[in-house]
Amino acid sequence: MGKKEIIEEFVLATNKLKNENTSDVIIEELNFFNMDDIKTIESKTNLNIVKGIKTLTLFLPLILKKIYKHLNEDLKEEEILIIGDEEQSTKEIIERLYKDVRFITLAGDYDNIIENISKEMMEKYGLSIFYSKKVDNILTNYSIIINLKDNYYFDMDKLRNKAIIFDFSISKVMKNQKTKTKKAIIIEDFMFKIDHIDIADNNFLNSLIPSYVYEQFNRLNSADFASLSIDGKFYNIQNFADDQIKIEEKL
Repeated sequence: MGKKEIIEEFVLATNKLKNENTSDVIIEELNFFNMDDIKTIESKTNLNIVKGIKTLTLFLPLILKKIYKHLNEDLKEEEILIIGDEEQSTKEIIERLYKDVRFITLAGDYDNIIENISKEMMEKYGLSIFYSKKVDNILTNYSIIINLKDNYYFDMDKLRNKAIIFDFSISKVMKNQKTKTKKAIIIEDFMFKIDHIDIADNNFLNSLIPSYVYEQFNRLNSADFASLSIDGKFYNIQNFADDQIKIEEKL
């Protein structure tokens, strides 16, 4: 079936299975869809699709600090580029990170809301937010890039060496833009242990679960974090940092 037919079948099945107590849906292969697909499913089922962005946002500062500690680099000297188009998620990420980094820039389709974001961040925190429409011209300035947007493309050959991209988009669009360059690592998700989650043993959950499954259990405990998901493989922070150092030595 094509994407449209799959969505129609998914909506039909979900509406048959749900009851008056059903509020959320976890989609096992979430990145098969994009944000427009998710919005369509939500509107036709009147249910919330668990996306994991709350978990990713809350764990991001902790994970960045651990990565830079293992790299023996100062996170406070780094500049972050956030790519997106949604106001609330962007503001939450800024609020979580602004104390830990030197500067934050926005790129993407923020035209109609950039003034709201900039004004609120200035009033709350005295924080100036820079906004750029020409992202390819500024890519070399950023060691850390956070992507929140589906269907967004830039010239990855212009990335800074050792750049770390956190692709928090629904469809994980960045992995489809890979070139032969080894300049950047794309982190697609955070993986969590289920050891302390109160759930019966079953054949549907692996020993590690992605952010959008973990979010449903409302634990948000740092001890549950296990690894980074990169191109279908899992790396703990130490292994990831070691690989980054090897990349730097080769360059």
